[in-house]
Amino acid sequence: MHCCALIMNLIVKDEFKENIDVILRIRVAIKYVRSSPFRLSKFKACVEQQNIEFKGLVCILLLSPLVS
Repeated sequence: MHCCALIMNLIVKDEFKENIDVILRIRVAIKYVRSSPFRLSKFKACVEQQNIEFKGLVCILLLSPLVS
């Protein structure tokens, strides 16, 4: 069972490495929007205007082990 978990972990890490620049750009955008009450209200207004289902703010995942 340990071997299966190790293989799965390697596959996930490989996929993250292929998309790390996109993931980091999304994280920066989230931080930018959340850093200002005005930007956050504009974001919420855009979500409402586009009729996007919105249940709350996006969480930022910690990717530090993958970036190193």
